[in-house]
Amino acid sequence: MPNLRTETLEDGICVLTFDRPDSSANIFDTATLAELDAEIDRLAKPETGAKGLILTSAKATIFVAGADLRGVQTMSPEQMSDFMTLGQTVFSKIAALPFPTVAAIHGAAVGGGCEVCLACDWRVASPDACTKVGLPETKLGLIPAWGGCTRLPRLLSVPRALDIILGGQTPSARHALKLGLVDDIAPREHLIHAALAALKHGKHPNSFAHSSTMNAVVDAFIAPQARHAVMAKTHGHYPAVQKALEVVLKGSSSSDEAASLKLEREAITELLTLDSTKNLLRLFFLQERAKKITFAAQPQGRDGTPLPSAGERSEVAGAAESAPSPAAALRSPRTARSAVPTCAVIGAGVMGSGVAQWISSRGGRVILRDVDAARVAAGMGNIAGLYASGLRNRTFTEREARDGRDRVSPAPAEVPLRNVDIVIEAAVEKMGVKKTIFRGLDELVGDDTILATNTSALSITELAAATKHPRRVVGLHFFNPVHRMQLVEVVVGRDTAPEIAQRALQFAQRIGKLPVLVKDSPGFLVNRILLPYLTEAGALFWGGASIKDIDAAMLDFGMPMGPLRLIDEVGADVALDVAATLAAAFPNRLHVPDVLPAMVSAELLGRKAGKGFYRYGKKGEAKPNKEAAQLRPPRLGRPPGRDELEKRMVLLMVNEAARCLEEGIVETPGDVDFAMVMGTGFAPFLGGPLRYSDSQSAAKIVAELSRLADEAGPHYAPCARLREMAEAGKCFYEN
Repeated sequence: MPNLRTETLEDGICVLTFDRPDSSANIFDTATLAELDAEIDRLAKPETGAKGLILTSAKATIFVAGADLRGVQTMSPEQMSDFMTLGQTVFSKIAALPFPTVAAIHGAAVGGGCEVCLACDWRVASPDACTKVGLPETKLGLIPAWGGCTRLPRLLSVPRALDIILGGQTPSARHALKLGLVDDIAPREHLIHAALAALKHGKHPNSFAHSSTMNAVVDAFIAPQARHAVMAKTHGHYPAVQKALEVVLKGSSSSDEAASLKLEREAITELLTLDSTKNLLRLFFLQERAKKITFAAQPQGRDGTPLPSAGERSEVAGAAESAPSPAAALRSPRTARSAVPTCAVIGAGVMGSGVAQWISSRGGRVILRDVDAARVAAGMGNIAGLYASGLRNRTFTEREARDGRDRVSPAPAEVPLRNVDIVIEAAVEKMGVKKTIFRGLDELVGDDTILATNTSALSITELAAATKHPRRVVGLHFFNPVHRMQLVEVVVGRDTAPEIAQRALQFAQRIGKLPVLVKDSPGFLVNRILLPYLTEAGALFWGGASIKDIDAAMLDFGMPMGPLRLIDEVGADVALDVAATLAAAFPNRLHVPDVLPAMVSAELLGRKAGKGFYRYGKKGEAKPNKEAAQLRPPRLGRPPGRDELEKRMVLLMVNEAARCLEEGIVETPGDVDFAMVMGTGFAPFLGGPLRYSDSQSAAKIVAELSRLADEAGPHYAPCARLREMAEAGKCFYEN
């Protein structure tokens, strides 16, 4: 069946509609590009009488969402080069047509979808929240190579193009208009009329005028600053960002478009062979899996990636942003307001109000409950602040922010909850407090209401036992800050009913989060793996290592934030509570580091107190806090160097990750790696702790852990799963 169709309007204007059969998304694979190539060749012939071309889409939320990533993932370098050449050739033919062209964009026009629009003379877009226009390829370890790195700088200027390409940005239509990425905005039902109006302008003049002056500006000012910024941000771990930078800079320094396109092809072909790219692509597919996962088992590969069906090969580069923007649910048919259950959130603190704001931003109505009016008011103030921030960042329009705020109902006193679909408790991390809340909820909610707790470490099974109906209790562990962290751990207790687990998964998916299914166990999955890392960082600091060296070691490894800075973000008091819970559960290998109670006693609680391991300024700047260092006992011996610091922290995560898989906390290595990347930012280019283990070999990991067990303590002893793999020469993954 054809992937596109063409009709001719009066005056020789042709409308080419992308409409991939049996799919909600349009993508570019070899067959679609060949079909487009043939149609452009036909339209270019004088006998057709074509006087203008409009590209549009028949899909509800997708214009064209990029390349078929499953196909790309299996390509050899030669096949990739041919695939890129085909796309470049077709898009260049569109750009060279003798009559004006316009892209009428509704839905996601990202990756290759954006690049085909850049080949047109004009671009008009609908203002709908599902409409996004941009180039997210660097997030997948790739670069825009169907003309994106060549045409975007010529359209916008080199600095603006670099912001979009290097950041993998996919701005909304209104933001794209301000950037100059689109030329006009019109309601979806008027897009073709707006496109016809654009065609009257004729061919768009090329806004890029190359000259020796431009070459000098790029070389003298833009290039050095851009290279410095990229290295500071990536620490050299993301080759795609560096490649994209060099391609844009070299291509923009020449008027030879063909030479720039050749640079694109060569760069993306090289990138496809790199482990970092392969890991980023694998993580993308794990994110896609999380959007569809159900409680019932589904066919999947050994790494946890679902095996694609015949109609499921349209995974696309444009979907690289793993969740749509919070505002998208306000208009997107797939997440319409009626699809989001009615909720109540118990606890109006930072987490509770953050959860309430997120749900309301997805179209859900929320009751926000706490023990008194002052706490509820503080929570509502936090919600207002989050919406205000979203306005500044163009996440929401004024109307969307207002409607979102209006969907949250403050409740400083008990209110009926019988018509609420799900209650999410987000009170203080104390089992006694939570049990009291859940006993009270028994009398307030309806028979089918889900009772969920946002606990980060406490037993779901024990909490459920305090209720009359433990089968309807489940864990929904959101991560802080809720509006930025996509992961939710759906924690199944011993008595949780399968249908409750399924509804909890669906709820997380409907509000745009990425769930991972976890068995009830102290710390669940992410905190179970993260805590040994954080406590070891605290112990290393207590033993004399500097704040700077500890955090720099992990930034160099590829973590987005150092462990001591992370403790400050979490709060030393919260870290102490979680550490105490896990130390009680696993006393043979986990302990509460002396630094945490000392920090709490000294009121060095972290960012929320203005000081912790770091001291925080009014503008958010952070400097190592001398007060924290003064709490330490006299130093004994020389602290480890950065390489050793890295090993001591990273290998504890690897060991605990393997142990979680060994104990069946989750089903697959992919679950572990997905959760650690999405929940902690574990170096995405490494693929997660178990992918990292495979890259080093189990034998090497076991040898290093055994050495550290002798030198630093028995808590480093390698787990049975790693020892068995080392002896058998096995890996966690088959590929």
